[in-house]
Amino acid sequence: MVGVDGSPESLAALEWGAEEAVGRGVALKVVLAWPRVVTPLSVLGAVDLAHRQADVTLREAELRVRERWPELGVVAVQVPHDPEREPVEEAGEEPGAEILVLGSRGLGAVSGFLVGSVSQRVLAKVGCPVVLVRRGEGEAGEAGREVVAGVDPYEGAEEVLAHAFGVAERWGLPLRAVYGWTLPVAYQYAGIAASVDVSGEMQAFAEGELTRVVQPWRARYPGVTVVEEALNARPAKVLAERAAAGAELVVIGRRVRRSPLGAHVGAVAHSVLHHVPCPVAVVPYERTPDEKREREAGGGDE
Repeated sequence: MVGVDGSPESLAALEWGAEEAVGRGVALKVVLAWPRVVTPLSVLGAVDLAHRQADVTLREAELRVRERWPELGVVAVQVPHDPEREPVEEAGEEPGAEILVLGSRGLGAVSGFLVGSVSQRVLAKVGCPVVLVRRGEGEAGEAGREVVAGVDPYEGAEEVLAHAFGVAERWGLPLRAVYGWTLPVAYQYAGIAASVDVSGEMQAFAEGELTRVVQPWRARYPGVTVVEEALNARPAKVLAERAAAGAELVVIGRRVRRSPLGAHVGAVAHSVLHHVPCPVAVVPYERTPDEKREREAGGGDE
């Protein structure tokens, strides 16, 4: 499913989504949402004009896909609803969308996304993976590049790795699994006082934990070349650096939060979206009781 509005960013998302739909062997649903406006009779003509313009935008997007990917099944829908509400409801239906693709304005040649309020709310609410695509990033799976997955061994690893390995296999690209961890200052002082290399021991432990969660996926996808990196650094910083070095896609997790204050995107996901130049897939996951215990035992950094 792709949300369009006629902007260059949404057209880049449309092309990215069409390529991915072909690779997955699924149909493509193109949605243009515009809010229903209650107005005085004097401006109803303007509302009708906006409706016709939206219809033209949607049909042009559909034609663009059909001409380039004639083998792809395409459904184009215009809905008079809020652009935040409609993708969330559509993607949450059964059987629902496998992924939702949205365009997002770039901050610059080497920066990330300007994530608008609608995109942020959709990211925080939708139940399927959401891919954000910048203008100029519409082509998927170019040879010689890689898929980068931000992995936390203590939560969400299964969902993130499932998505990342699937993409890497379809695109014929290597996968880089990255685990960024940080050592609390108190541990560093304790190590110095006891003349113990705490950082070295934690590095070895982090590498082992990353291998623990990646190994089952290596076995399921033997054709995917995998590089594992456990680094003593902030996760968002490491992912931004690896993305800038030549990633086709960065895959990160987003824990589903049921807060009375409303759903929101986590700090790592928010930072990655603002500092990564390539498309980003945000995969929702539920924290399980086992993951809660593992995080408490392992002291991982979220």
